[in-house]
Amino acid sequence: MIKDPNSLGELLAEPDTVIFNGDTFEQKFEDSPAHKNAPLPSIEQLLDCLDRWKTRSYFITGNHDPKVSPYHYAELNRNEILITHGDGVFEDIAPWSHNARLLEEVAVEEIARIEQDGDVDFYDFLAAIKRVSIEEHTRLTDYDPTVWGKLQIFARQAWPPTRVLKILQCWRVTPYRAIEMAARFDLSPKFLIIGHTHKPAIDLIGSTVVINTGSFLPWPGATAVDLLPDKLVARPIRKGRDRFSVGKALREFDLKIDLSSLRLPNGTKPADKKDDLKAKFG
Repeated sequence: MIKDPNSLGELLAEPDTVIFNGDTFEQKFEDSPAHKNAPLPSIEQLLDCLDRWKTRSYFITGNHDPKVSPYHYAELNRNEILITHGDGVFEDIAPWSHNARLLEEVAVEEIARIEQDGDVDFYDFLAAIKRVSIEEHTRLTDYDPTVWGKLQIFARQAWPPTRVLKILQCWRVTPYRAIEMAARFDLSPKFLIIGHTHKPAIDLIGSTVVINTGSFLPWPGATAVDLLPDKLVARPIRKGRDRFSVGKALREFDLKIDLSSLRLPNGTKPADKKDDLKAKFG
């Protein structure tokens, strides 16, 4: 839906900081002839807009943009708030995908490899998932951005008809799987913010609120999460003729948030971590 990053001005110009939670860009076909002939908005274009709006930005990786930054998750309030794309929720990353079997095959190999090296922390696990996505990208054929090309992609994704049932099942189990993923690494956030499955939702599972921010597709839509000093607010994102904006609050949660506690691990060892962990990407 986003043809011009300037259409995001009402969303991105007001906040001091914006966290993009994965699949912000399409890197699967960035070297393909079709993409070069009809490129999607680039990270450079978005960064230029963010500079103009004086908005600090962080990019968390997704399965479609696994190389966009070294950040695979973010946390605030000492793990009370955990933000990650969600592509580590399923063993085969995207069970609804036409490439699910390939993803599962590569993921099983990659997870087994890192487990042989000893204890695996959350960052290592998510980094492995990104390597699986990168490997998938190398095996895909060219992408056709025309209407006919998009219809072909839709036909592949919609067949067999049971794939629709698979999508519905994934929507149902995603919040539970997300909590299971966090628990594997001894994480028990009060708020777990994900995306990946494209369906916006707010679910209370036990003592954890799982917020799925959806996606910038015509349906089922997208959600923004505001992190403020005294509360967390989920708002729907509305599309106008040539701009996007946020609607009235869907849910508000009273919570004291130390905004300066934002932490984005980048894979370096503790002794090597620099003060630039929070430096603007780009």
